[in-house]
Amino acid sequence: MRAQLRALHRLVKCRLLGKGVINFRGKGVVNLIDVGSVGSLPYPWNENADKIYHLLKFEPREQSEANPFVTTIDVALWGSNCARDFYVYKGRRGSGSSLFQQNLDYVTQNWAQLRTRGDERLANTWFERSQLDRVERIACRRLDDVLKELGHTFPYHFVKIDAQGAEYEILKGAEHLLTTSCLGLYLELFVIPLYKEIKLFPEVVEYLKGFGFELVKKFSPHGSFDSQHNCLLLKKGTTSQVMDVILKVYDL
Repeated sequence: MRAQLRALHRLVKCRLLGKGVINFRGKGVVNLIDVGSVGSLPYPWNENADKIYHLLKFEPREQSEANPFVTTIDVALWGSNCARDFYVYKGRRGSGSSLFQQNLDYVTQNWAQLRTRGDERLANTWFERSQLDRVERIACRRLDDVLKELGHTFPYHFVKIDAQGAEYEILKGAEHLLTTSCLGLYLELFVIPLYKEIKLFPEVVEYLKGFGFELVKKFSPHGSFDSQHNCLLLKKGTTSQVMDVILKVYDL
């Protein structure tokens, strides 16, 4: 009972301070797009929700809904408006599911080296978790088109994408956003081709240089075989209140 009361006390305290509350007391500044938004806000935005004015979430498996500060859309994003196969794998709660197929040939051919990388448990269960459960045909949209249809009167400043290898294709469908209001990106990028035909870290970073973005921080590797890194990219030469908030959120 005491532990429950302490937990409740911490929750109430956090709420009173605005932690976890989007646009707390109307002080939100950053408009954020979260692609692959299963669950709560990603770190460190979960501890800085009060600095968000509006959150736009994309997740095909969540129900579309909207309130004054959060909009959720149940659609997948891609570089064009089309229908594509979505591969659902047998990982825990469908983890690892993607618009790309798992690269079984690559992992098999490089197993001796890969099995020594990263978490041993993840390596030893990769083939089991990567068994295909089913294939779903889903509608995909360009982010630029969705934003135009939404007609929000405020600009979006920051985009987080966790899409199991589809980051590059999603960015290709958001080039208007990249050239206008977007100041920062937080992407999960692969350094080995764990999925077939995905663009790897160097190519995505090079592509974004063309829009004025530079890699500010490459976080520690994670996932099966240490195959991916979270990467923070910011638009060069930008000074504004929004950029100041982004820098503070990431302790830069």
